[in-house]
Amino acid sequence: MIGKRSETSSELMIPNENFLKYFADVELSVMKKDSIRSSCLRVGNYFVLRKIIKEYRLPWMIEKYLGKRDTGLFLDLAAYSIISENNAAQYYPDYTYNHPLFTEGMHIYSDSGISDFFSGMTDEQRIGFLNEWNEKRDHREKIYISYDSTNKNCQAGELEMVEFGHPKDNRELPVFNYSVAYDTYNREPLFYEQYPGSIVDVSQLQYMLEKAKGYGYKRAGFILDRGYFSKENIQYMDECGYDFVIMVRGMASFVKGLVLENKGTFEMHREYGIRKYKAYGMTVKKQMYATDKKERYFHIFYSDQKLPQKGNRQKERLNGWASILTV
Repeated sequence: MIGKRSETSSELMIPNENFLKYFADVELSVMKKDSIRSSCLRVGNYFVLRKIIKEYRLPWMIEKYLGKRDTGLFLDLAAYSIISENNAAQYYPDYTYNHPLFTEGMHIYSDSGISDFFSGMTDEQRIGFLNEWNEKRDHREKIYISYDSTNKNCQAGELEMVEFGHPKDNRELPVFNYSVAYDTYNREPLFYEQYPGSIVDVSQLQYMLEKAKGYGYKRAGFILDRGYFSKENIQYMDECGYDFVIMVRGMASFVKGLVLENKGTFEMHREYGIRKYKAYGMTVKKQMYATDKKERYFHIFYSDQKLPQKGNRQKERLNGWASILTV
């Protein structure tokens, strides 16, 4: 669709933004230069998000901390990031051209207005909202919280949390870390954290566990990536009474020994097959370290589908070394 027919004349049309994709050389002399809104709005995603927002009573919660005027803008920016899969403020005015808004009168803010909005937001507002959001969760039910973090390269200049650390995408820039805790049972986000770039995942986990305890999550387990694996963290989760599922570091000596002990006992046996994932697996019960106070369950998996890929990478690596040695 490139536009709609004019109501005054069947020989004229009102073009939309798609018109210029196919007729880029045509001058739109009839289009008003001060037009800021498309004649055709994309409302499908908006209706879905509006229903979810209403069910969670988000406008009421956000208004307590941001005020009535800024609540609409906050919801619009959240919808923009979800629908467009983008969070760049300079593209927000383009999004508002053909999407309905939550702001009163569907007011359109410029990218500079958005920047002022974010710069005026305080930690007290952010923490207040997170406290209220987690207070309304059902703390009586048993849930598993998936927790993971990442880091982001930053070129914004002098920021307290931006430090040189261990970036996943190393561009020799300072980074900041952020993490998200997610309720896998109810499929709801719970809380997020931001912390300096020099702090590693292993150190951050215990602070997060204290935060979860402060929010009232006592009947909770945690699903964690291998970046949080350490003897101290395991002991601390035991002290807190939390169950956990954690990926271990494959090169750790006890993990390597555990794999070698059971190698050849389950890989191609149908009784160990996991059809859904086209893999094989078995569970071993033993202590993780010499002073461990209890035995733990270790789940070992094998995928024959990945074997050719790893074999090809190994061959390429060997061929590379051979070419260097023969020079």
